[in-house]
Amino acid sequence: MTRMQKRVVRFPICLCLCLISCPLLSRQGLAQPAHLEKALQSERQKADERKGAVQKLADREKALVGKLSEIDQRMKAAQARIDKQEEALDIIRKEEAKYAEQYEVVRKRREQSVRELRRLLDLLWPINAQGMHEGARLADSWDTADRRFQWNSAAYNRARSMLEGVRRQEQELAGVVAKQKELEAQVDRQLVGINADKDTLLRDKLSTNARISQVSNQRRDLESELQSIIKTIQQLNYQLVSQRSRKFDSFKSSLPWPVGGKLVATFAPDGKPARRGIGIATSDSATVRSVFWGKVVHNDVLRGLGKVVILYHGGDYYSLYAYLSDVSVETGQDVEKDEAIGHAGYYPEAHGNGLYFELRFHQKPINPQQWLMPAQ
Repeated sequence: MTRMQKRVVRFPICLCLCLISCPLLSRQGLAQPAHLEKALQSERQKADERKGAVQKLADREKALVGKLSEIDQRMKAAQARIDKQEEALDIIRKEEAKYAEQYEVVRKRREQSVRELRRLLDLLWPINAQGMHEGARLADSWDTADRRFQWNSAAYNRARSMLEGVRRQEQELAGVVAKQKELEAQVDRQLVGINADKDTLLRDKLSTNARISQVSNQRRDLESELQSIIKTIQQLNYQLVSQRSRKFDSFKSSLPWPVGGKLVATFAPDGKPARRGIGIATSDSATVRSVFWGKVVHNDVLRGLGKVVILYHGGDYYSLYAYLSDVSVETGQDVEKDEAIGHAGYYPEAHGNGLYFELRFHQKPINPQQWLMPAQ
């Protein structure tokens, strides 16, 4: 038996030991529908919780907006009252200015009357004093004294009447001005109250706006989180559908070839030496691709096979790619169908670049040619 034959006989045994001992090649190696359904149920529960929280925040935001609208209406009503009070105050102030002008006219008239009265008194006082001093001497002329008395009396009565009239006018105007000031003070008090209400409403409005902003931000954060959960649900649904529809045994005779090239070694488990896979001669650095969706469960060197990548495809189906020059995937990575996993390296049976490829079911080798598309 040649050295090459010994190597060919030896590597299937190594491969079996590897598949049996590798802990990654279990049913947990690729997500199963049961696990996906459990994860999907959990994400849906999260989504329902987030939807409920978002709805509560939306309801709260709606209530706050309604409160804000009510505050705006109350502020408008308060402003209308303020405008009305200011109009009333303007009227009162105009009336006050009018009465002030009248008061000034009366005051000037009074001053004039006082000056006239003072002149009249200045005129009457000497006459009166003279009459008192010369009363006896002047008594011989009763008619003259009577006329003088009547004139003085009329002058005094006129002066007294003028003074009393001025006083009455002053009192009347003073009362009117006092009333106007009282009304003005009353309007001012009302304005202070209304402005205080307006300030309170403004604070309520600012506070409500702040709460609306806070609730809106919380709602947006929850909606963003909900969108993320929905995407996760979509991905899980996609994976679940994929797992249910991408059953490896449904693709018999339709799997793509892992690499382009020439078949140089066929499946011969009972041959001498036994061969549990097929060999393909390739061009230099030909790209090796996954034949089906799966998960990388082995990415290392195996004695007699060089660099080896093993994929688990679910349902206890595995594919093996040996004699790789380099690898572009990592252990635990999910791979798509036709995804590049590395490049072909030196393959002894091809006397150059090539790939050794196996398919296994329940750790037992199966003929890849029955599963791959017709020969290229």
